[in-house]
Amino acid sequence: MARWHRPLTASLLGLGLCTLAVSCSDSAPVPEPEIPPPSDVPPSMEEVPPPAFSPASVPSAVAKVKNLLTGQAATAREVESVAADPRALRDLIDTWMATPEFRDKMLGFFMNAFQQNQITAADLVDQLPTGLRGNSTTVARLMVNLRESFPRTVWQLVSEGRPLTEAISTRRFMMTPPLAALYAYLDNRHINDRGGVLDRTLQLDPQFTFRLTWSGGPIPLSETLNPSHANYMKWFVPTPPPAMHAPPCQEDPRVFTRTTAQLLSYLFGLVENSGQCQQSYTTTAQFADTEFDAWRMVRIRRPGPGEQPTRFYDLDALRKANELVLRVPRVGFFTTPAFFANWPTNSSNQARVTMNQTLIVALGKSFDDTNNTVPITETALDGEHAGPGTSCYGCHRTLDPMRQTFRQAFTLFYHEQLDVTQNLVPGVFAFGGVSKPLADIYDLAETLAAHPRFAVAWTQKLCQWANSAPCLEDDPEFLRVAEAFSQSKYDFKTLVRELFSSPLITGLAPTKTAEAGGIGVSIARREQLCASLSNRLGLPDVCGIGPALTLTPNQQRARVLASVIPADGYSRGAEAATVSTDPNLFFRASTENLCRIIADQVINAGTPPRYTSSRPQEAIADFVQTVMGLTPRDERAAPARQILTEHFDEAVRSGRTAADALKSTFILACLAPSSIASGL
Repeated sequence: MARWHRPLTASLLGLGLCTLAVSCSDSAPVPEPEIPPPSDVPPSMEEVPPPAFSPASVPSAVAKVKNLLTGQAATAREVESVAADPRALRDLIDTWMATPEFRDKMLGFFMNAFQQNQITAADLVDQLPTGLRGNSTTVARLMVNLRESFPRTVWQLVSEGRPLTEAISTRRFMMTPPLAALYAYLDNRHINDRGGVLDRTLQLDPQFTFRLTWSGGPIPLSETLNPSHANYMKWFVPTPPPAMHAPPCQEDPRVFTRTTAQLLSYLFGLVENSGQCQQSYTTTAQFADTEFDAWRMVRIRRPGPGEQPTRFYDLDALRKANELVLRVPRVGFFTTPAFFANWPTNSSNQARVTMNQTLIVALGKSFDDTNNTVPITETALDGEHAGPGTSCYGCHRTLDPMRQTFRQAFTLFYHEQLDVTQNLVPGVFAFGGVSKPLADIYDLAETLAAHPRFAVAWTQKLCQWANSAPCLEDDPEFLRVAEAFSQSKYDFKTLVRELFSSPLITGLAPTKTAEAGGIGVSIARREQLCASLSNRLGLPDVCGIGPALTLTPNQQRARVLASVIPADGYSRGAEAATVSTDPNLFFRASTENLCRIIADQVINAGTPPRYTSSRPQEAIADFVQTVMGLTPRDERAAPARQILTEHFDEAVRSGRTAADALKSTFILACLAPSSIASGL
């Protein structure tokens, strides 16, 4: 493959695009550093005035907003409409919010903002000590379901026009039938604070037995679940035991007594050992592949007097269910299995981390000793750990009464709390000027949703996601956007429209935030970069980081490279998301090799090919507009075309084939700052 020349790369950097590690305007070249005049005052003591505000150009602003919301490049018509009337950007945002690309971008934002990702099957060990067992494909799909469930829930609420505050207090969740079965099983298997296990099914039927058979053909579920039928609790396994299994494992049927864990494993594609048989084997799960994508809104409620909860093995009911009856309280983002898997607790921590992370997600603030809201009671304060007069008292006098709401509702393993000593101690909310007793976990949800800081917190989360840096919360423009969000009854699309058309994001006008820190430019983080490359070039999941379990060879290679590119994340106790903004050698090497992989997929490949080396000028023009995101009337477009053309011509003159020369030219465009940065 032809190699591009560093002087040409440097020329791209000098097209008014700046470098990635600084805050700057794309309308002015980077000035040469000046040697300061001699001074009697040490440089560290001098007051350096902030640089004069230089607004972003309209092409840069429109490109930034559209790329963030959809991953697509702005068109010339879109840029011209905003140049003629800046108010047109609001209408464009409404158009972009109606696209599937916007939905996908927001699902990623919600997953991180509500702290539902960053988990593996091993993280469920507290809630499910036997482990999430099944065949590898089913377990992987279940983990995708667990991570995606709440983001999809929030998107559904947004689509219904519900206020974003319902993400805090909702009792409806997007579910698939396999995920519903897992929720029901977590409810069936109770674990108390001491680690003692109570199987609810065995509590009702101490001799509960089921059988697995691989002969005689499929058994209708109506017979399996009918207590009066001869096939009651007899399940068909589509594959017999491997021939090398010991003789006791060949006995048909395989009988399981006084256990339900093995029945759950069977539903997910694993035949476990039983009795004298100590060998397990994988089989086909009882859920079809399509059922892991069969999402529907399901309401979760507590059982009424004498009512039995939903059975985890009643597959027909789970496939049709619009409601689950469960004992374990499920409300909002902070009681999902994914959130609990992220923030396990123990007998020492007593749900303090869980409560703190809940506050961070809902209100964007962590506990510290600056909170001067006094709780109306300190009944739940841990006197041994943080009594009055100790250094920990300032935080724990409000934290402990609040985390008691979790202890009142959940065991240390996040199952239903049955300990009367915990049930009788109520929680108390005391934060941000709000102090009130909490009746239960649902009351905590309503209190968080009604908190006066909610609008500011979520305006800030979205601002940081867009700018890779927080906005100043005393910025008048920031407060205007937050107020508009609040006045809209917390309509998320109103927040997006107001914020992304605001100079807080566009940089088209001065704001207090910009005057303090300039207009930020950062690397495009993994999800942003991969979405842009996929959507602009028509390559599904070009980085191989989506939920699909089967990847092409190109996706497998790209996934390894993309894993080095910084992604959005979160960490314990941190109020802001973890966001990398500066490039480094790993980022540079990863993006270069990623662009190489993509070049092979778009140059002379496919039917018809996206780009053909027989028409290099057409390809180069599209590199500039689609890959680099520079519209024809952008002042940077013509110089970029010239640089890419010169690079192609020089590569051909050096003996490269036209195909290799065009691939090298694509890589150069793919590595341009406007391609791999956010804010240019």
